[in-house]
Amino acid sequence: MELFLSQKSIPEGTRRTIRLVNPDVQPDIEIFFDLIGETPPEPQVLDGFVSAIIFYAMRLGQPLRVHGPLTKDALCNLHEFQEAWVRWKPHVYRKVEVIPSEIVMPEIGVDRRAIAAFSGGVDSVFTIMRHNRDHLGNASYPLRHSVLMVHGFDIPLSSPDQLVLLKERTKPLLDDLNLKLLTIRTNLKEANLQDWEDSFMAQLACCLHNYSHNFYYALVGSSEPYDGLVLPWGSNPTTDHLLSGGTMRLVHDGAGFSRTEKVAYIANDRTASRVLKVCWEGKETHKNCGVCEKCIRTQANFLAAGMTRPACFDAPIDLRRIKTIRLRNACQCAELESIVAYAKANAMTGEWLRWLQARVKAFKSPIRRRFGTAARRTQTLLMMLARGEVGEVAAEIARWRTGVLHLAAKPTKR
Repeated sequence: MELFLSQKSIPEGTRRTIRLVNPDVQPDIEIFFDLIGETPPEPQVLDGFVSAIIFYAMRLGQPLRVHGPLTKDALCNLHEFQEAWVRWKPHVYRKVEVIPSEIVMPEIGVDRRAIAAFSGGVDSVFTIMRHNRDHLGNASYPLRHSVLMVHGFDIPLSSPDQLVLLKERTKPLLDDLNLKLLTIRTNLKEANLQDWEDSFMAQLACCLHNYSHNFYYALVGSSEPYDGLVLPWGSNPTTDHLLSGGTMRLVHDGAGFSRTEKVAYIANDRTASRVLKVCWEGKETHKNCGVCEKCIRTQANFLAAGMTRPACFDAPIDLRRIKTIRLRNACQCAELESIVAYAKANAMTGEWLRWLQARVKAFKSPIRRRFGTAARRTQTLLMMLARGEVGEVAAEIARWRTGVLHLAAKPTKR
């Protein structure tokens, strides 16, 4: 597979386009990145653009020839990054050789400014507040200028009106912090080349790398805390930093805190607790629906932090919804466990807490784990079939059947 990059001016700013050429896949695949309101020089290196599609390349298992320069740092990092993911998911990914037309070691300027990914959610709000306000003292990153919002991830490309409303919602906090909001628009996620739960951080890293001409540090808010890591998962402190290159360093920030601890920090700021936007399932993606899994979980975070009516929700929580909250993956279950742990550590009680514990227990039952794994793998196979990858699906089913038979042959422990 070959990767080409082009850049051109558009009325709204600058468009950069990745073209992927593969004789086995027709037609060519094009991924665009629109830097709204920006007229940057052409990229020095293509480090981030390889990160954007590295999971696609690993799934195909073909060498990736890059028509442009990569830094030595990026090549070394991508080597280690692939080794981790192939180890975690050998039935899905294979390590591939990345072959650039040139290997370079560009000079980095003295002014190493920071930019941060910003969605309006708990993790990103926590990160931008504590670094912008120097709450880490000398360990704070120099986040003084800008944050980046991606149009095409949480907000679909088909809903530009929702993006406008989200910007309006979060503007008061950014004004308080004196931060400029940059916007990049991309079809990377909607191209559906990669498993989102595996690749979302790699895709976000590419968006951040588009601004390496102005910023050296790129801050991304952590998902799980160090004492509650769920692996494999698209964002984690083990591999996120390996998405760094020679012109931009990715910083996985905040893993020393649980999500409830982050919410407790945010709750002390009236503006931040009002503009917080965590929902991605509701029809109005600029606000919190209050009834989806993530909204209910966030309301439980606030409950554990001692706030019964957070201003970011239009209505108070209906505690009965906790009893029916649907968990889709181990990360969501780990989040509920951390809420329970926080509440118990602070001597909290209540029926809502018992309901949370019941949801965790139900998700972790042996039967639920078995069917959950099967459902996830079936979803992956269906996605591959939709792309016409019949041969790969057949091979994957063969590996799956072999694994099942192998497990079935093991003696049962008593």
